[in-house]
Amino acid sequence: MSTQPTMTRRHFLFTSATVATGALLAACAAPAAAPASQAGETSGAAAELIELTLMEPDRELSNQVRAITLERFNAQMEADGKPWRVVDTVGPATDNDLRTKLTLDAAAGTLPDLFNMHSSWVADFAAAGYLLDMGPYLEQWADWDKIYDVLKPLATYDGMIVGIPGGTTFTWYYRKDVLEGAGIPIDQPQTWEDFYAVCDQIKTQTDAVPCGLPGATPWGGGTWAEGFRMVWLSFDGTIFDEADGKWVVSSPNLLKALQVYETLAQNEWLTVDELLTPNPWEPIKYQMFPEGTCALVTGGDWQWEFDWGPNGATPIEGLFERVDRWQFPAEDGNAFTYVQGSVGTGVSANTETPDGCAEYITFAASPDLNCDLLDIYVGGPSNRRDFAELCPAYTEVVNGKMHQASQLFETGRTYKFERVGTQRLADGIARATEDIITGTLSAEEAMAAFADTMIEALGEEMAKKA
Repeated sequence: MSTQPTMTRRHFLFTSATVATGALLAACAAPAAAPASQAGETSGAAAELIELTLMEPDRELSNQVRAITLERFNAQMEADGKPWRVVDTVGPATDNDLRTKLTLDAAAGTLPDLFNMHSSWVADFAAAGYLLDMGPYLEQWADWDKIYDVLKPLATYDGMIVGIPGGTTFTWYYRKDVLEGAGIPIDQPQTWEDFYAVCDQIKTQTDAVPCGLPGATPWGGGTWAEGFRMVWLSFDGTIFDEADGKWVVSSPNLLKALQVYETLAQNEWLTVDELLTPNPWEPIKYQMFPEGTCALVTGGDWQWEFDWGPNGATPIEGLFERVDRWQFPAEDGNAFTYVQGSVGTGVSANTETPDGCAEYITFAASPDLNCDLLDIYVGGPSNRRDFAELCPAYTEVVNGKMHQASQLFETGRTYKFERVGTQRLADGIARATEDIITGTLSAEEAMAAFADTMIEALGEEMAKKA
């Protein structure tokens, strides 16, 4: 597998992180409001240059994009007579190592001014006081109203807007050619009963394993991010109780979600053996699905390009004719696309130059720059409602799939799963689903064990039973 798809795919995944223990230094308070206009602008001749540090992961495509962005930003600042210059400080390549590095830097009071964040870290970073509230700056930004409104709450924590929101969509992917070749209808399954009926037809009418739903501990955070959370969201009921700030770790809707795994495993509709191997996405998504020996997998927009595209991990010839997407079935019969929010670049609460940081993150989000970058990197759908209008090429890249995905933002279903405690839940769900698909525990028993573990780990102030 090439470095390019591996690193890019990892950037989208919810991965567990090893966080160093020890006291964390409190961050300095953010300014109450942004300057009214043209903050920090001065003449080029008189300006004393101010360097801002940026840390992002050391990945081939990211490095190329960052080099172009920094060159253009610094040139624009010089042309505008503004003092800010961004300096690249490359971080570790993996999400785990980058989070550990940033956590240690925060403890030492040496966080970079700007840094890349995985969506799964943001709640913890915000709670720890690492992040500057960018709301006063972004709400004055001329293009703020061009960002999809559905994404904005997903970049808000404790009343702070911590960055410019982005998004990606998660669905099922299915082998259209396998189903049609066996005479199986490809109509969207609206309920889980509809979905099970398709799985049964695949099992009895083809040689393929029906379903590669992420589960068990070897998949790590992907069990949660690429599978379980959407299954849980498909059933009516409370997941996180906003009234008391607690995760609901034992409930009828959670039990129903766990029973999906139980049903798939007991009926031999699930790739159980492969889920228990190291790096289970490799046999399931990089071997069986491309071969057509697994008919259904879940995942995000990146898979069109980085998993199965011409330069992906395992290219599928005739991809867009052979593969299509289904939404997640739902208890109420209203199938849905899941929209995950992200932030990307955060700003340290300790920065001495918030104006310059705001200037950089808004520049990096400019449509002209991002249109030019399409030739190098198409990481996901655009967060701008007007991007296709400003950049017509966007409607054609990846056969138009990213443009289609961005159009799903406003009709998709969102949920703020990224909260303090999410990583604990992800680890617990990985354990619970493994116990279920191996037959070690029933869904009821697995939920009971999960609930006890979560209440012990998070405390009764953060978790409860319904």
